[in-house]
Amino acid sequence: MATVTMGGSPVSGAFVVFAAPSTGASGTFASNSTNTETDTTNASGVATSSKFTANGTLGADTVTASVAGVTATTNFSLTNTSGAAASITATSGSLQDATISTPFAAPLVAAVEDSNQYPVSGASVTFTAPASGASGTFASNSSATETDTTNASGVATSSKFTADATAGGYTVTATVTGVTTAANFSLANITGPVVSITATSGTPQSATVNTPFAAPLVVTVVDRNQNPVSGALVTFEPPATATGASVAFAGGVNTATTNASGVATSAPFTANGSVGSYTVTATVASGSGPANFSLTNTAISFAFYLNGLEVVNGGPNFYALAGSVTVDGNGNVLGGEQDYNDGLGLPSPQPSGDTILPGTAALTVDPTTGQGTLTLTTNNASLGVSGVETLGIQFVNTNHALIVQFDGSATSSGSMDTQTLASTLNDGNYAFTLSGVDPAYLSIVLGGVFSISTSGTALQGTFDVDDSGANATPTLGTAFSGTITGPDAFGRGTITSAALAVSLNYYVVGPEAIRIIDVDASDSAIGSAFAQGTGTFSNASLGSSVFGVESNSFGNLYAAAGMFTTVPANGTFNGVADDNEFDNGTIVPKAPISGTYAVSSNGYGSLTIAAGDLGDISVLGIYMTDPLLNLNDPNNATSGLGGALLADLDGLNLNGTGVLIPQTDISTASFAGNYAFGAQAYNDFHGAHFGWEFDFVGQGSVSSGALSGATGLVSDPFFAFNATNPSGTDNGVKFTGTASPDSVNGGRYTIRLGVAVPGEGPVDFTTVIYQANGGQLFWLDENTNGESVFLGSLQQQGSLTGLPAAQQALVKTRSKQRR
Repeated sequence: MATVTMGGSPVSGAFVVFAAPSTGASGTFASNSTNTETDTTNASGVATSSKFTANGTLGADTVTASVAGVTATTNFSLTNTSGAAASITATSGSLQDATISTPFAAPLVAAVEDSNQYPVSGASVTFTAPASGASGTFASNSSATETDTTNASGVATSSKFTADATAGGYTVTATVTGVTTAANFSLANITGPVVSITATSGTPQSATVNTPFAAPLVVTVVDRNQNPVSGALVTFEPPATATGASVAFAGGVNTATTNASGVATSAPFTANGSVGSYTVTATVASGSGPANFSLTNTAISFAFYLNGLEVVNGGPNFYALAGSVTVDGNGNVLGGEQDYNDGLGLPSPQPSGDTILPGTAALTVDPTTGQGTLTLTTNNASLGVSGVETLGIQFVNTNHALIVQFDGSATSSGSMDTQTLASTLNDGNYAFTLSGVDPAYLSIVLGGVFSISTSGTALQGTFDVDDSGANATPTLGTAFSGTITGPDAFGRGTITSAALAVSLNYYVVGPEAIRIIDVDASDSAIGSAFAQGTGTFSNASLGSSVFGVESNSFGNLYAAAGMFTTVPANGTFNGVADDNEFDNGTIVPKAPISGTYAVSSNGYGSLTIAAGDLGDISVLGIYMTDPLLNLNDPNNATSGLGGALLADLDGLNLNGTGVLIPQTDISTASFAGNYAFGAQAYNDFHGAHFGWEFDFVGQGSVSSGALSGATGLVSDPFFAFNATNPSGTDNGVKFTGTASPDSVNGGRYTIRLGVAVPGEGPVDFTTVIYQANGGQLFWLDENTNGESVFLGSLQQQGSLTGLPAAQQALVKTRSKQRR
């Protein structure tokens, strides 16, 4: 406010210019948001400015008031001050060490700011060292505490700080009134001057992306006489994550203090999502160095396999697909190989197979549910959509997923598992099954046992075959031998045997599991081989079990599931099972079954269900596997272990493959928690001319038998559901139902499963469930209307931490061949 007078009398109507500095500490007027303003005096000669607001620069400033034609001006002395203290930060002096009883090289410096990040001057900062143990004193008062005042820049600087006589690391805090979080200074009192720091363990080492390293980083710090230096503060410094491969230390703690032996050990640390090699350095404040640790983040390799019906190549036709793909922790595909075969002129080229090309953010997964998609860009334009295949993914845990083809070009079911790669297959004993079509495009299954020898290059064994295109079938107990090539960088190799009469490629899952695919141009099949362990087998090797068996997509369509107990002494069994023979028009629910079985010492065996007990299902080949191996999840070595592969060898009437799992827990309380699930469904909702398969995967929780919050992906390129997208794929499909336990047969449940694709009400499937344990169950659709049959599994979900992820119109096709 300024007053204008002339001869002692007020002057009204005079124009007064208020002007603040254009730089430095200043402010702006509310009327125009600038540093100048003109106001007019009133009758009393008084001119009043609008509200004046300080700018962001602290300090004194002068605002002048002037009138045109008047030499004299009036000055207003103002000061821009900061607000109350809101934060305090250690800006220098941390991460120092000093020999005991000697001063530290640098003072402790803290900065105080207000809520607008402006420096607070004149604030009292209290530096406090520990009252006992390793600590020190300030020169100003020879105590462990002193108070200093911030300067105009908001900075408080301690006096010289001297280490006490106790070695060790500790924290000095800096506090200011009104701020709850202190600034911390990490200091260390050491026993002598540091001369060297050396990496003593933890280098070199590697870890898969997004997983912890096995060993901590360990350094030793010594003085010039090679005596250990205790109390030294060691800083482990990884590369910035923005540059690529790096690590993160647990809790963000990347410092450690040496013990009496001069040894400092890092906190646990985890690889980030980028692949590559890099160096983590370890340094001490006053010593030479650094010590270097050579670390590598390795990619994740997955083996995958599926079979079902293709739409391409004039489908529906049976097809099989197996391969290996490598990804980093951010969901980028780095490369891979695969083999595709429909037995009708659309095989991958041999011997090379198809190349899977790099792709950015190709694996996208919800980290909470484990559900997403994997896009594989191949060099084979005939596959998928112009060479791009999309798989629907449902992770059970970080090492195992249920998968479906999910791009409208085909539909199928299978699994994907992390690979443990080696340059050779392990010598030892294996069981195997294959299912597919013969050169006449009729269904065929094979099963048997074999031994690998000569450092993974030779095999011999015994197999059974049921070929619907043969004059007489099945043929049992045929001896065979052959050769094996070692796996390449993606775990891919070949198996050759004249007696098997098919050309096979394989993909390694691990030392006890491989996926096998027939790559002949005129026939196609797919399956697995599992190790049998180091022991021998007998009838006693087969105890209470749950089984599931199903035709392939071009067989006499059916599926069955059940459970039984055995009497090894006389080789008999009895139990209950359900059978849905879709093509034969036969449904046998809750059927009592009994029969005989025999298992030889090499794990080759048979199981015969009494004729008529389970529809047309009677003759099963059983091929025992390692009792320490999980057949659904080969990387799981802790639960659901043991069992056998199955081949249905019922001749021209039925054939199929499946698995048999020990039944160890039928408690309803164990059937609870989060589950991943899937199934391969054969159907005739709209007539055979529109195809007969859809596949699904999903995830939800089970409590008191009720399936809740369950959503998934449905691959439906033959449009079984009325509201399926023109692409033939559906996201956000809802699954509902409540499993009711069988009051007589513990471990058996029934559920009316509702499957609702977006835009359509639920389609109900009368379903039976058999429980091997709380982690593994089979479910079987046995709709009495004869419109569908499916077989699938429910697998209890494990940890999903560290998942490697980023975040068509209906065509009428030819009908299925029928006998």
